[in-house]
Amino acid sequence: MRLLPFLLLLLAFALPSEAGQPDVSQDESAIRAVLDRWYGELRPDGGRKQWQLYAPGAIDGGPGERELFPDRRSRSPTVSNELAAQALRFGYDVDLLTIDARLAKAVVWERGYFYAWAAETTYERAASAVFVLEKQEDGRWLILAHEAASVGIPPNKVTSPLPDMREHVRKPPAPLDSFRLNLTMPPSP
Repeated sequence: MRLLPFLLLLLAFALPSEAGQPDVSQDESAIRAVLDRWYGELRPDGGRKQWQLYAPGAIDGGPGERELFPDRRSRSPTVSNELAAQALRFGYDVDLLTIDARLAKAVVWERGYFYAWAAETTYERAASAVFVLEKQEDGRWLILAHEAASVGIPPNKVTSPLPDMREHVRKPPAPLDSFRLNLTMPPSP
């Protein structure tokens, strides 16, 4: 009988209060908007200004960018190695979203579709990305850390049937044997 008030008091302090909890639904929609903008900026028709979404002191462990001709003296154009920047069609799913008052973690499954002209088929590549986001003092969510790695596609995530990507790419040049080659030697003088 003496333990009952103590247990009730302990239970009251152990349960989280409604006033101290952040608004998860509002934070979740803000985080999803940051991820939408991130992937939108990576697309070839995007602004390529994904760096604006980084928090101060952010870490990018993703595939990042590389120069086309790194041996040249002058700076060459850069190419993004992110799946979203290379794929003809791209999509992503947020597999896990954990939100705290100041930090959030998002595990994202990325998938990109490509077309191989020689095999005349569409193929799929996948990556797993982890984002750590930080809530700023003004209420915005910014990316504190990002890492993406190419992964094999497990059987439960395979796209079947694959979309037809022929209309998304331009025709390759005609094969060499379709041209008439004149291999005769000119007469010698």
